[in-house]
Order: sequence, then structure tokens, then C-alpha cells
Amino acid sequence: MISISNLSKNYGKKILFDGLNLNINRGEKIGLIGPNGSGKSTLFSIILQDNEPSSGSVQVIKGTRIGYLPQESSFKSAHTVLAELTEGDATLMRLKAEKYRLEADNKAGSGRYGEILHELEVLGYFELEHKAKKILAGLGFKEEDFNRPVADLSGGWQMRTLLGKLLTFDYDLLLLDEPTNYLDLNAALWLKEYLAQFRGTFLMISHDKAFLNEVTNYTLILENGSIFKVRGNYQHYEQIKDQKRIFLLRQFKEQEKKRKQLEEFIARFHAQPNKAQQVRAKRSELERMEEVVLLKDPRESIKNFHFPQTRKSGHRVVSLNKVSKSYGANQVYKDFDFEVTQGQKAVLAGENGAGKSTLLKILAGVIDIDSGERITGHHVEAGYFSQTRTDVLNLENTVLEEAYSAAPGLMSQEAIRTILGAFLFTGDDADKRVKVLSGGEKSRLILAKLLIKPPNFLLLDEPTTHLDVDAVDALIKALTEYEGTI
Repeated sequence: MISISNLSKNYGKKILFDGLNLNINRGEKIGLIGPNGSGKSTLFSIILQDNEPSSGSVQVIKGTRIGYLPQESSFKSAHTVLAELTEGDATLMRLKAEKYRLEADNKAGSGRYGEILHELEVLGYFELEHKAKKILAGLGFKEEDFNRPVADLSGGWQMRTLLGKLLTFDYDLLLLDEPTNYLDLNAALWLKEYLAQFRGTFLMISHDKAFLNEVTNYTLILENGSIFKVRGNYQHYEQIKDQKRIFLLRQFKEQEKKRKQLEEFIARFHAQPNKAQQVRAKRSELERMEEVVLLKDPRESIKNFHFPQTRKSGHRVVSLNKVSKSYGANQVYKDFDFEVTQGQKAVLAGENGAGKSTLLKILAGVIDIDSGERITGHHVEAGYFSQTRTDVLNLENTVLEEAYSAAPGLMSQEAIRTILGAFLFTGDDADKRVKVLSGGEKSRLILAKLLIKPPNFLLLDEPTTHLDVDAVDALIKALTEYEGTI
């Protein structure tokens, strides 16, 4: 379906990828993985011709219909939710309009009319509304939402509408950039089941290993400017990666053992004339030895991330007494009582709109309540990680300035740079403006800020969103070992 040849992309001196060669074939369900900033979303934009490559080419088979779900979108639509799913496709609407025109001109028996009916049938037009309603229900829409204008929805529900539209129409290829980002647990489980049964072709960026393992049959790894394609899901790729690392380590140890033997022989006999020929042969063998290089993983620092031990809080961390909170006419909480005690590690689960983020903000003290009281316990130091990264970041700051703002005067610039380096902000990266960072880089910066002034009470609103696989694994390990309250 798509043939990528010798593709390169750079921004100034920064090379994203160089000389990529790749074929995407019909029926492949591909998981695209790689570190944050490796160019995964950029590759999508080049395939869609929204971005020019620095060199090389992307050939898409003529007539291929591509559906695209971006990581974030401002979704403009004059339709209702259901109408967006049934009338939002330009090809279908063109065929439908031509069908009505031929009927109005009394040409319903013509050959062209028959062709249009066939095309509409192939595209699933006659079952479209039934299919759309099933997909909307799976994604968490209630029936009363079907006729709501898309423009009235929150950003997250607009993204669900766009995802629903992509699943309703029979696109030849779907490009999905982190499709679970805006889904609650039930909708994510439904999507996993849907994609596992999906008979089409998709290329999906995701950092959720369990999700990738359930729905993909190929894995693409984009890192260090190169791309590798592996038949099988993410788990299979990890097995291959582990086997390769074990093989290289064995080779390295054998090589070092052989090198040591040769060097010891040369050192022992180099001054003995009767051994001169053998010493020359050993030196020649030593020079000819191919070096097995064990590259140091530049991401090792983030894999070792952990929260330092902090001062223990009192038994009661925070309590809410008869708290009420409304947004306009929408009352989220009324006379609500809640308590968090030291050492609890609790998860908030519930549908979108149930009030999870609002509760975290109330507990963190970052929004006002309408009535009632919020009581903070003894020695409580809270760290709040917002789902909307820009809530807790100043976009105009540099990375270094933003990190310093976590605790002015508490640490030297050198110590802050060391922490930033552990989160892969090395060298000039620390001088970038926060507004140019990717979603994953913003998430890493917030984690770095939490280390500069370590809290004993963590409030985390979807902390793994936009983080790559290694960073998610590191965060899970750090939270498991964390001795405070979550």
C-alpha cells in the first residue's frame, strides 16, 4: 500500500531519521514505537503529505483512502455527533449526491446509477447509521449525545468523535497517533477488542505495551534515525531484543577473553628472539580482531529514575468535609466527604466527566471549592501532575528556567542540569522553550520538577500519557518503590 524509499528528515542540524526504507502491506496491523522525539508523528505527517521530507520519497498506491487520528486536534465540524460519522466522508457524500441527482433526472436505471449503488455498497453506506451507533456506544457516547453538535463537546469527546468516524468508514489504511489518550478504561477496552478483530490495515503509535500485544501483528521500531520492522507484536520484539543483547554480550566477553590471552602472550614473550615469529603472528591477529561494541543505552538514566525518600507526613494527608463544586450549571460534587491517609496508593476510576480530574485538583488545592472545607494534614508536601500539561508548565520558560521554578534557590544550576540530564534534557535541550516540547518531553519535565522538590503526596492525572515505553516502565518502577502517598 505504501512504499518508503531512502527517506530522510532533519530540522537544521537535528537529524530525525536518515535513509528509511519501508513497505506497508495490506492486512498489516502495525505498532510504531520509539523514544519521544524520534520522529514517529513526523513520519505520519510525511505519509499524509502534510510535511516535506528532506530527501527520499513516499509512494502511496493510487486510490488508497487514509484515515488519520492525530495526537491532538482542534476538530472543526458543523455536524452533530452522529451526522459527523454518517455524513463526514467526502467520497461517500459525493456518491450520495450523484445518486440523488440521477434519481431526480429519472436516470435510476442507467449504468452509471448501478455503478454508484455498487460503490456505495462496497463503502458500507447502507449500514452506515447502524454501524456508527454501535461504534459511538462502544466509545462511551450515550444515545442522547448522538444529536449534540460536535462543536459543543470537550476536546476529549471531539477526539472520540473523530476516532469513531475513522472506524465507521472503511478506510484502506488508518494512521492512529496514540488513540487511547482520551479514552476511559471501558472505551479503551472496547477499542482493544475492536482492533483485535479489525480486518483492515493500520499503523498505530502507542506506548501501551499490553494494548500493542493484543492488537498488532507487526512492530516498527524508530530510533537513532533508523527503522526496523519485526513480524509479531511488541512482546515478540522484546524477546528478539533480549536475545540480541545476550548474543552481543556473549560475543563481547569471548572477544575480551581472546584479546587478553593475545596481549598476555605478547607481553610475556616479546623480548625472546626465539618467539619473535609467534609474537608477530599474535600482534597481527590482535590487529585483525573485529571490535564488538556494546553501546551504552542513552536512556539508561531515565530507566533508573526514582523518587528520593522524603519527610513522612501525618496519618491524615488531606480530608474533604461537605465539599461542593460546580462548573456553571454542572454540579460535580455536593456535600462530598473524602479522606486520604498516609501510605495509601489509590487509583481513581470512572467514566469521562465523572469528576476524577476535579477531585484531584481539589485535593491538590489548585482550584477553589464552592463550599465545605479542605483540611491538609501535618507535614504534607503535595506534587500535582496535571492531565493538561500546560496547567503546570509556563510555556514561555526555557526547560532550565521551568525546572528552577520548582524550588528557587534550593539547588544549584549544575544540580538541576544533572536532574534534567537524567530525563534526557542534555546540553542545548535545557535551553529550549517549553512551548516547543513534544507531549512526552513535557511529561518528563514535570517529573523532573517533582524530583527537584520531592513531595510526600503525589496526585497524578494520567501520568503515562505521551510517555514512551521506557519512560512508562521507569515511572511504574519508581511509583512501586515510592514510600509516600499516591
